[in-house]
Amino acid sequence: MRRRHPSLLSSGIALGCLAVLGTATPALAQDDAPHKVGLLLDAGAPHGIGLSAVVRPTNWLRLQAGPTTNTLSIGVRGGVTLLPIDTFIAPTLNVEAGHYFGSEYSEVLDWLGREPSAASEAIRDVTYNYVTGSLGLEVGTKSRFNFFLNVGLSYVAMTVPDPTPLLQDASGDDSITSGPLHLRATIPSVKLGFIVYFF
Repeated sequence: MRRRHPSLLSSGIALGCLAVLGTATPALAQDDAPHKVGLLLDAGAPHGIGLSAVVRPTNWLRLQAGPTTNTLSIGVRGGVTLLPIDTFIAPTLNVEAGHYFGSEYSEVLDWLGREPSAASEAIRDVTYNYVTGSLGLEVGTKSRFNFFLNVGLSYVAMTVPDPTPLLQDASGDDSITSGPLHLRATIPSVKLGFIVYFF
């Protein structure tokens, strides 16, 4: 019986290990690759609840867009987030713009315990647009899962199509008439949410 030379045996083992590592390395690299597409869920004031698709084309930039609701109306929004540093706890700079479609805001009177009146007719089919700038703090792995808190200011432009009943009720003068009423204001904004990346 011939003995295998030890050096040949060890060379064969080394080659086998290299072959296994060669096939496993791409899979490991794929598992460790940062995920760039996910979903964002948040809630806050004054713009309600939102669900957005998220795309992160680079480590320092994130884009998001999706539907929103303030329980009275349905809207859409889009936003951009800058991520200056890639750490477990990191600051963010956020800009978001959105639109809420026409809805009946007279239900707010019910929440306040007031009886509906002719003036409540003026709070129908109200639409508004907004732009929000905020600073945020995120906690988590940015390519997998993270929580965030954003605080900033929101510029709101609201349109009331027929404010005549509201003005007549406030003034007591039935002769007053008006065209569409446009209201603009800058108000504080706060938002809390999380992001999950899938791909």
